[in-house]
Amino acid sequence: MKKLTIEEIQKNDVNTINQFKVLQFLKKELDLNCFDVYLYNEDTIKVIDKHNDVGYFSYNKEVNDITFVDGKEINTEIDLGI
Repeated sequence: MKKLTIEEIQKNDVNTINQFKVLQFLKKELDLNCFDVYLYNEDTIKVIDKHNDVGYFSYNKEVNDITFVDGKEINTEIDLGI
């Protein structure tokens, strides 16, 4: 897992097309200056807010959309379906 810097976020410096799609969604919907942003896996970006709440945003190929999983609702990577 790699933490993205603000510069990497601005430059869309990710590893996969699916991460790029998720990052574009996050940049449009959130102020990423308020979050720690991590490349979690090839389809998922993990965000942590100032209260240490965790969320996972993934590109879902089947529906061509971004899905969200609250970090409080999962216990393992198996729960994320990854």
